[in-house]
Amino acid sequence: MHGNMRVGPHRLIWPLIAALVLLVGACTSTGSPGASQAPSVPASSGGAPSAAAGTKHVSIVNKDMTDADIKAAIAQEGGVVVGNWTYSANSVLIDQFQKYVKATYGVDVKLTYDGSQAPSEYLTKLAAAAKGGNPAPYDVMAVEENYWADGTSQGLPADFLPSDLIPNQKLVLDQLQHVPTAIAFQSTSFPGVVYNKAKAPFIKSLMDLANPALKGKLTLPAPGDITAGGFFLGLASELGKDYKDATQMKQVVDWAIANIGPNVAKYTSDQPTIQQLFESGATDAFSFWNSTARLEFLNGNTNATLLVPKTIYPANGYLWIPKNAPHPVLAQIFINWRLSPDVQFPNSWPINHGQWSELSEGFLGPDYVSKVPDWFAKDYFTFFPTLDQIKTQFKPIDWNAYNAAAKVWQDYYGSKIGQ
Repeated sequence: MHGNMRVGPHRLIWPLIAALVLLVGACTSTGSPGASQAPSVPASSGGAPSAAAGTKHVSIVNKDMTDADIKAAIAQEGGVVVGNWTYSANSVLIDQFQKYVKATYGVDVKLTYDGSQAPSEYLTKLAAAAKGGNPAPYDVMAVEENYWADGTSQGLPADFLPSDLIPNQKLVLDQLQHVPTAIAFQSTSFPGVVYNKAKAPFIKSLMDLANPALKGKLTLPAPGDITAGGFFLGLASELGKDYKDATQMKQVVDWAIANIGPNVAKYTSDQPTIQQLFESGATDAFSFWNSTARLEFLNGNTNATLLVPKTIYPANGYLWIPKNAPHPVLAQIFINWRLSPDVQFPNSWPINHGQWSELSEGFLGPDYVSKVPDWFAKDYFTFFPTLDQIKTQFKPIDWNAYNAAAKVWQDYYGSKIGQ
């Protein structure tokens, strides 16, 4: 998901999700995130072309590089630009990566972490650069899977997997990879509805947002991006409509405007605004990322509860490198670092539990299961699914079909609400 803080439910009993979800076959320190990241590690066996002894094959530049070559390339590149979301812990993430590169390679670098709550703007900039024959403005994209699909349709992602600079690829489930162009760094993210269980206990489905008791007490996402898209995917499922059909999705929009619209205080995807309204009591429910419920709860709002929709459509974050990225070596080093179990579960970082819950979004594979921190061990599966549930109970999305239809109905949605 995008958004400042993506988090999960207040009292979401994941072991019971099987009764709620359409079962569909599947789809500590960052200074040293694991031996697999050190420059002296042997080449990965993940399928990269064989490299000469003492070298690593770096597929995106099609070179066999020694550790000295890699260090020199890092020094020459000097920095890396990542397009992602507006995490509250962005400054800590930047500091941890820069410290990791210094400790591992002995080189000072700068990580520029560009946060946006509207990741479609990244694709606009990338497409413009590609059309003009200019270097990509970003080295790594770390945004929802649908943007990778949209970018792929425009020929924007570069082939970079497998690479001996990304040995952590082998830790990630195959279902969370799009080799050779993308790999997930989240496994359980989806747009959902968070509500105050004391004030709105009647919310059991997305259609319940039409209850008159919510009049003026609800925020819905602004049109244009996957935050709104995820909400309407779920609503379409409840209404028996096909999200791949733009005409049917317009009918879903019409139903929402007619029935839920009277309850909407504001259409916004700005997370600080959404949370301020909710925490002040101005609203009793909002549609945003599932992570926000987890964030609210861990920050003390014990009434914040996540609605678990009958069908969960995940919109996980994926890492990919645009073609003509100016810093391709550091891009791969960042991706490998971001996939490290000790970065996926940043237990030693100087952050609070709410910030931790922004950065950790489920297991990417079996090697991550042991990393659940002690302070969360008792309650972790109240908030997150098991690895088996990740493998089997999330409904995959046909992103090409979704993107094609969404270009029509998202504009329609915007015209209906004057945005």
